[in-house]
Amino acid sequence: MESGIEPLKVSYYQIALLGAGLGFILGLIPLVFGFIKGKLKIGILGLLGSTIGGAILGIFLSIPVIGVCLWLILKGSKKSSQEEVVVNENPIEVSTDNFDKN
Repeated sequence: MESGIEPLKVSYYQIALLGAGLGFILGLIPLVFGFIKGKLKIGILGLLGSTIGGAILGIFLSIPVIGVCLWLILKGSKKSSQEEVVVNENPIEVSTDNFDKN
C-alpha cells in the first residue's frame, strides 16, 4: 500500500531564490539606516550585497554583509555632521618693517 504522498523536490535554483528573498528582506535594514543617517550609497550596497549573499550562502553570508554595512553607517566619519566655521573673513596683514631689534 502506498500512502500517496510524494517526496518534496526542491532544486538549488529554488533554494537560491529563497535565500535571495530573505537577503533582500534583511537588506532593508541597512537601507533604512543609510537613508536616516544620510549614507544612502552604503545602504544600497548593503541591500544588494545582502541579496546576492543570500542567494549564494543564505543568511550565513547576508547577515555578515548587513553587519559590516551597519558598522560603516553608524561608525563612519563624523565630518559630515560637523559644520565648517569661518572665524575671520578679513585677515589683518602684518608686516615686520617697524619691528625694533634690541
